[in-house]
Amino acid sequence: MRRSRGLSVVVAAVLALGSVQLAPAAGASEGPLTVRPASRYHQLPLAYAGFNAPFRRNSWQASSPRLHEAVAALAPGAIRVFGGTTANYWDWRTGKLVDLPGVPPRIRHVAREMSPIHLSDWAQLVKDANAIPVFDLNMVTSTLSDQLDMLSAAEDLGMPIRRIELGNELYYSAPLVVRAYPTPASYGREATRWIAAIKARYPKAQIAAVGLGYPPPPDDERQARWDRAVRHTLHGESALTFHAYWPASRDRSLSGARLAEALAAPLRLLRTLRSGGLSRLPRGVQAWVTEWNLWHGAGYRGTWANGLADAAYLLGLLGEPSVSQEDLHPLVHSQPQAALFGNPSGFHAGGPPTVRYAPTAVGEAIGQLYPALWGGARVRRLDVPRAPKLRGTGIAAVRGVAVDGRGALLLNLSGRRLRLELRGGLECDGMLDSVWALPSARITGLPGKVRRSTRQVGGSVTLPAHSVNRLSC
Repeated sequence: MRRSRGLSVVVAAVLALGSVQLAPAAGASEGPLTVRPASRYHQLPLAYAGFNAPFRRNSWQASSPRLHEAVAALAPGAIRVFGGTTANYWDWRTGKLVDLPGVPPRIRHVAREMSPIHLSDWAQLVKDANAIPVFDLNMVTSTLSDQLDMLSAAEDLGMPIRRIELGNELYYSAPLVVRAYPTPASYGREATRWIAAIKARYPKAQIAAVGLGYPPPPDDERQARWDRAVRHTLHGESALTFHAYWPASRDRSLSGARLAEALAAPLRLLRTLRSGGLSRLPRGVQAWVTEWNLWHGAGYRGTWANGLADAAYLLGLLGEPSVSQEDLHPLVHSQPQAALFGNPSGFHAGGPPTVRYAPTAVGEAIGQLYPALWGGARVRRLDVPRAPKLRGTGIAAVRGVAVDGRGALLLNLSGRRLRLELRGGLECDGMLDSVWALPSARITGLPGKVRRSTRQVGGSVTLPAHSVNRLSC
């Protein structure tokens, strides 16, 4: 996970939410809005949409049948195995994090308390989720030969070796990370050696190296040099990985302007990633956004606004042809911006009770979108030229992506119902599934907060206010 000190460099802080206010588009009328294609179709791979699964203190949950059932219901294409910072300190033979001098204190503390997660547990989770693994290898406290043994053992357990990451956020200056890779160039050289060895055994595997993709924090020389120096010594990679966390105030106060900024923040961050990372990819190299979400300290985490913001970011990623993998962070956690609640007190002391393994606001929103992408799809951006704007942002309150042969994904960030006329081959007699809630509502897994509808539609659709919608044709 990206550190908060760097986030302020990426985008300006976003304040907490209230009821959204809209600025009408120039020349807007009271009639329906027209939806039309805004780009060519591009192909998504089989396992494009996934979740990062960084089990720590909740390691005992990894083998829970209830969790496996809840994950499968979200229809992920991929599960990021050993996900996050934990990947750099994971001992696959013991199923635990390593407890060694130089390991971050919080990791050492967890290592002494956690229940083991064996490779067979990961294999069962991936299988039950109908997903494939994205292996995040340990290049810090393990060796190339040991990690090759891990991949071999995983393959014996039925886990396909298709997508591999070489370490996690190694641009940070953790003691053992710097000891292993004193400079960005040294990481590029070692990653090249690992790529060659892995490709010799698994020639069809896609292998990604660590990228940064954002302006570095002031006075951080390692991050300032990272992308350019790594690219200079790195060879043979299929992709570079990027992580994206948009900041927001801890303030929970409500106002229309603050909600508008909260919903605009992920799209602003995507613009920064596009200019700093995606536009500078080497020829033939793709981007994997293997961690992304609202920053964990935000005051509005777990509200429906959190779900709407995540849906907006996902649709933004779908509009970027260079992005061929995304993994929302995290799958299950005690924090309510995970996809699934990890415990019955997801909002902690003083908050409403939650249902373990039930979808959070994020899970509700993403669970509406992922099924349309499962198994690979062709997608393209949609445009609504006369859509209202989120006040003060210039950002359209209606977002859309067409899914070739399946329908479309549509997002209404505004506070009023909107009727859309489908054009450019989008017309179909199909079903529109919608989920929506008040933006300030804290989604708990209990009934009553999230509303749903399924209705038959033709050449036009009506989107509820603050809704995430899947059109199936």
